[in-house]
Amino acid sequence: MISFRKMVPEDADAVAEVEKQCFATPWSRESFWRDASSSDTYYLLAVDEEADNKVIGYVGCWILAYEGSITNVAIAPDYRRQGIGRQMLLKLIEEVKARGVTAMTLEARVSNTPAIKLYEGLGFKSVGQRPKYYTSPVEDAEIMWNTHI
Repeated sequence: MISFRKMVPEDADAVAEVEKQCFATPWSRESFWRDASSSDTYYLLAVDEEADNKVIGYVGCWILAYEGSITNVAIAPDYRRQGIGRQMLLKLIEEVKARGVTAMTLEARVSNTPAIKLYEGLGFKSVGQRPKYYTSPVEDAEIMWNTHI
């Protein structure tokens, strides 16, 4: 059974481990906690209750007035393609709406077709690209917005 909850300081190591499994240039444990401890951010975790409450995914969002900017989305490789990312993003949207957010944005690698399709299914639309936004490897980012949260 997968459940979702807000990140707490004790989760920083587990979140950093998921990050290492998912990205060529991972954020450090310190970067996560510094970002997540701000009053202007919200980090939501996906937890596998049947595996001793193991953190298997997370999503981070900066909240700036009425806008949310999704900073990170990751699901551990063994848990992908099960709808967990979609459930986690829906829960995040619910949480930030309660904080007054009415529009959200994010960037995705232009080659990350599964993620782009997931975001489109949640109402995000492409509004352009950021050249060479990503490193390792260098790649453009698709800029996406959902202005009707």
